Amino acid sequence: RSVGCIVSGIDPELDADFFYDYETLRVGGLIFAGVVVFLSFFLLVGNKIRRCGKPKPKPILEDDD
Repeated sequence: RSVGCIVSGIDPELDADFFYDYETLRVGGLIFAGVVVFLSFFLLVGNKIRRCGKPKPKPILEDDD
């Protein structure tokens, strides 16, 4: 049994002049990926630089005397 979604009254040639601009999509995707990589690298390196030279906090032990 085939279930199809056929709508009558729509001309299939309506979007005949439409074309996908793959070059712009590719460039936009590369720019987006580059920004994400740069920001993640900046966050990782920035956190290491900020904590450089600072000792790690030691846990406080409570005495039960």
